[in-house]
Amino acid sequence: MIDKPGLLTTSSDLDNGQKPFAKDASDWSDNSEDRSLLSVIKKVHPNVLIGTSTVPGAFTEEIVKEMAAHTARPVILPLSNPTRLHEAVPQDILQWTDGKALVATGSPFDPVKGPWGKDGKDVTIEVAECNNSVVFPGIGLGAVLCRAKLLTDKMLVAAVRGVADLSPALEDDTAPLLPGVENVRDVSVRVAREVIKAAVEENMVTEEGIPQDNETLEEWIREQMWEPVYRPLKRVEAAGASRQAKAELKVVGSLEIVMNKRERVKE
Repeated sequence: MIDKPGLLTTSSDLDNGQKPFAKDASDWSDNSEDRSLLSVIKKVHPNVLIGTSTVPGAFTEEIVKEMAAHTARPVILPLSNPTRLHEAVPQDILQWTDGKALVATGSPFDPVKGPWGKDGKDVTIEVAECNNSVVFPGIGLGAVLCRAKLLTDKMLVAAVRGVADLSPALEDDTAPLLPGVENVRDVSVRVAREVIKAAVEENMVTEEGIPQDNETLEEWIREQMWEPVYRPLKRVEAAGASRQAKAELKVVGSLEIVMNKRERVKE
């Protein structure tokens, strides 16, 4: 973890939230050693870079190229938002890595076009938005259906793996790294499945009769998902309305009268 002073170590001035991420200071014994983001990347050769700094341009060309020098498909996630606070924009990241980077951002970005296809052919790469709306519904769904006693770290890790398994980039190099919100229902089933399996392994479930195999478990989940289907509405006049509709009209009319009286009293 890199903060304003650089790499966080056990000799840094740390708050409680930073302490679990601090590196052992003995691994960085030379106090004069540069602990900037670039220097750390040069030393440890990470394959994932996550930006939550709200420092625009923090992921420079040199930093991104250094990432790409040590891993074939660096995962670079400038997640700070709004857009003006992004550590880097997808257009630059992909240009600096010859289209090899796997990018997801904290705000929506348009697709990026560049000569990264076969024989230098132009291709368009979709940029994923790293949005919690993709994973949160599945976490809640899984926890509710298995009646989990607690939501554990392992259940959250399982949810992440469920999303990762559905990455469109696994099948197509030009596809986004993460599934979009338009696929949230299918993603939610997979995430819920993995959350439930993890909960079972940790003995966190209180629901009985949970299926064990993946296919049956997914069907069990789908059967209990809420379907956003509403009955059709048709405007009719009172004379041609059914008895039920007339009754509802009277209720609505009574409510309107009450509301009007309240408004007059206020005036």
